[in-house]
Amino acid sequence: MTFPNLFKPGNIGACRLENRIIMPLYPTKYAREGKVNSKLVEFYRARAAGGAALIVLDCPCLDYPRAYKASHQLRIDTAEHVAGLQQLLAAVQSEGARAFMQLNYPHEKAVAAGFPGAQPKGETWVAPLATNMSRAEADEILEIMARGALQARQIGYDGIEIQASYGEFISQLLSPRLNTRRDDLGGSLENRSHFLIRLIEQVKKMTGQDYPLMVKLVCEEFVSGGLETEEAMRIAGWVEKAGADAIVANAGNKQTKYRIIQPGDSPLAPLAYLAAQIKSVVNIPVVAIGKINQPDVAEDVISRGQADYVAMARALLADPDFPRKAESGMPQEAIRPCVACLEDCAGPGVEGIGRCCTVNPFAGHESIWQIQPARQKKKVLVVGGGPGGIQSALIASQRGHAVELWEQTDRLGGQIQLAHLAPFKEEMAGILTYLINCLNKSPVTVRTGHETNQSQITAFGPDAVIVATGSLPGRPPIPGMDADFVIQAREIYLNGPPAGDRVVIIGGGDIGCETADLLAGPGKRISVIEIAPAVLARMKKIPKERLMKRLSDKGVEIYTETQVVSIEEHRVRLKKKDESEFNLEADLVVIGINALPHDPLLHDLRGSVAEVLAVGDAAAPGNLGAALRNATEVALKI
Repeated sequence: MTFPNLFKPGNIGACRLENRIIMPLYPTKYAREGKVNSKLVEFYRARAAGGAALIVLDCPCLDYPRAYKASHQLRIDTAEHVAGLQQLLAAVQSEGARAFMQLNYPHEKAVAAGFPGAQPKGETWVAPLATNMSRAEADEILEIMARGALQARQIGYDGIEIQASYGEFISQLLSPRLNTRRDDLGGSLENRSHFLIRLIEQVKKMTGQDYPLMVKLVCEEFVSGGLETEEAMRIAGWVEKAGADAIVANAGNKQTKYRIIQPGDSPLAPLAYLAAQIKSVVNIPVVAIGKINQPDVAEDVISRGQADYVAMARALLADPDFPRKAESGMPQEAIRPCVACLEDCAGPGVEGIGRCCTVNPFAGHESIWQIQPARQKKKVLVVGGGPGGIQSALIASQRGHAVELWEQTDRLGGQIQLAHLAPFKEEMAGILTYLINCLNKSPVTVRTGHETNQSQITAFGPDAVIVATGSLPGRPPIPGMDADFVIQAREIYLNGPPAGDRVVIIGGGDIGCETADLLAGPGKRISVIEIAPAVLARMKKIPKERLMKRLSDKGVEIYTETQVVSIEEHRVRLKKKDESEFNLEADLVVIGINALPHDPLLHDLRGSVAEVLAVGDAAAPGNLGAALRNATEVALKI
């Protein structure tokens, strides 16, 4: 399949771009002490080498130390910090990509505890800057930002992007809901736009009319009383007249983050219609953004005239080579897909790594993980064909080892075959398709329907065995567990739910609550029992909020800090934190607690095979990202 519009060169102002793919700001938070490091450099080098035409990089602190957020924010105020930024730019630009600096200023200011509208943040109190800065402060901040744009040009950035979305400082000024000022920066749309328009004019005056300037504009807040598209279209006209060279049509605010960072229950390209509306009133390029994670979707947005460019962050996090692969005509299954899980890429990310990616184990590891030929080529056996087993087989094979993979069932995939059956997780199926496609194109010998025991493995004579036999469902020691109306959650995904309208689910983690979402509906009474103070303790904020809303809308009852005492004749006996007991009637009891490693081979083979290593759930049950990273790390060391 070809994508003629997606890979057509273009211009944003004087900046020539090789194609229509932009990587918007993805705040990695990899910096330490405000400095660029190899982790940050190699992360962005990979995306530039993969074919992104333009990468928007983090805004360094423009007002140090007053507006400095934390060690992970880049600095720009010393020669040492500037040298690091130039190293980062050199990495991106040497691969053929262009680099813009985002221009932003913190949206909060520190205030006293009793200040009107103050909210606690860590050990301090903060209030929105947009409504609480003085007029003199507004002029000072505008000048600071304009000087930051000039410094960006002097350092070597190819252009800048003004952040006027995401509920940040300028978008709060634009919002009729959030901007309560009574001076010339509040009230009418013209007044609310005043700061942004003046900033564009001042930046162009200081940097030169030829220096590219893009505005990331909020075009719809999706809240009552918020900015709507009709107002955004008027702002876009003023933005163009002030001298901007392109507009990114973004949406949402801090209250509606799921509109900005779209989870699994969002359709593809949900904001493209906003780009089309902005494009209808301006003559400068317009960029569509938001869950554009497949090349045919990107091509369609451009070919239909909805936008001139597309921006994709998580798609390039999942597969940095997405653009190169699509341009060369490789099929969709050859591109590692973003599955919109918002697990490892959101919030603080993963402990010890930071923000990374569920489906791409190399994300965040680009500076330390490289696939190098093994010093000694070995005969490697992988037992288990789930995602961890497939990934370890692929990496070991790429390093030159002779690899066989044995799977006892007739299908590859392990638990990922079930994960995509939960509501709004259909995109999870894409990563299994990708892994199997890679496996089919590799030299790995695959044997399915292959029962495995110690004697078979010993007869095969491997130098190393990777145990990827997955996990078993947890089985709590509850009286009555053997009743015929008690099943594991996995059985529902394998065989479909048994009859019964009154369902009690034991376990309020991901699997328990997702199963409740699957089973809930008219005429059903679904109850989730969790012994901890809250359900979904490990799920990130956006998908958690969306799932909790669905459970609430469907009438699912959630009992926290509640212990299961026993399972009796079609009822479950429960105990609250205060020791009081109550019963729930149940036609069906579903067990959805944490799984346990299934690793007997790990112990059986030690002493008979030189290297025996466990990966994925066989090592430690976790999410898909943990399994793929663990499998990669193990295979890189054999």
